[in-house]
Amino acid sequence: MKKITLIALAFVAFSCSTDYEEKNLKSVSIAEIAKATPELSTFVEALEITGLTETFDAQGDYTVFVPDNAAFSSLLSALGATSLADVDPVLLADVLKYHVLDSRVLSTDLTDGATATTLLGQDITVNIDTTADEVTITDGNTITSDATVIARDIKCSNGIIHRIDTVLLPNLGS
Repeated sequence: MKKITLIALAFVAFSCSTDYEEKNLKSVSIAEIAKATPELSTFVEALEITGLTETFDAQGDYTVFVPDNAAFSSLLSALGATSLADVDPVLLADVLKYHVLDSRVLSTDLTDGATATTLLGQDITVNIDTTADEVTITDGNTITSDATVIARDIKCSNGIIHRIDTVLLPNLGS
């Protein structure tokens, strides 16, 4: 009887912790999640440089395709820059806005070939390979390859984060 009681208590304890953790995660903003995730420190730095941190701390309904540190490193290397400080802040703000949709979009809401207009006003295209269970995003530029979604559906108080492995670049014209 004691074993059954202990098993029942353990089951209840672990069941409750999952709900509690998910509720806590949902009460944390996009900016707070990014700040707490070491792999997103360059994204946080970009938000600070451009003054967009407050936007992602405030209430709202956003979907953000957040490039990880390796994605920013690859882009900086391709640009011949050593840090984000070498990039024009206005251009950096435009690049960040190109990663944001003005509504919550879960991965289950995405369809192959769908386009979505970003806060910058330019479209991105979703590509879904159901065989490989892979989602990629095509940007408006030919400089970078498609970004692969490497973490999906991170729910925040003000939106959804999808972590990607490449910085999306808008069409910057000539």
